[in-house]
Amino acid sequence: MKPSLAAILAAPLLSLALPAPADTVTGEAARAQLFDPEQVEVVRYDAQGLSEQEVQVLASVAQGQKYYAAVAFAPEDGLMSEATVMAANHHRVEAAREAALAECDARRGPDGPCVIVMEVRPAGWEARALQLSADATAAFGTDYPGTGGALAVSPATGLWGLGQGSGADEQALAACAEGGAAEDCAVVIAD
Repeated sequence: MKPSLAAILAAPLLSLALPAPADTVTGEAARAQLFDPEQVEVVRYDAQGLSEQEVQVLASVAQGQKYYAAVAFAPEDGLMSEATVMAANHHRVEAAREAALAECDARRGPDGPCVIVMEVRPAGWEARALQLSADATAAFGTDYPGTGGALAVSPATGLWGLGQGSGADEQALAACAEGGAAEDCAVVIAD
């Protein structure tokens, strides 16, 4: 039996201290905490109003998405309504949940709230102090320069940016906030 969202939210918080957005780790420490950007697992939650066939279709779609992602829908509106949304490629599953619920609530009808029915996380997921989206993780693995590097993320949007050399922190922050799409960028990896 899959847990309901209410059961998840009621569970005790993990005792793991997660860093504030301004906390930074070295590239070496980051490598030890990050997951494979290509491998995902889909977690299903009980949701009234979905048939097993609809759940299977959603799971199939979710399997092809980048972590961290969440699917929200409005049970009173049905799966095929415009309120059904997926927020993907965030830096934490909590951020994906918040984004999916906010968009679903903005689109739903007047009857009843939206609920989370699925999440996409890295395969073998466990809470860690540093979590990045699949795209940021992949870029870190291929493009992070090590010495003189920095990576900044926007916890709210899932955006990120890399910097290197002199002024790496400022470059990473500017790349993360490019175009004004993110106002909460913070450097999380720096060497």
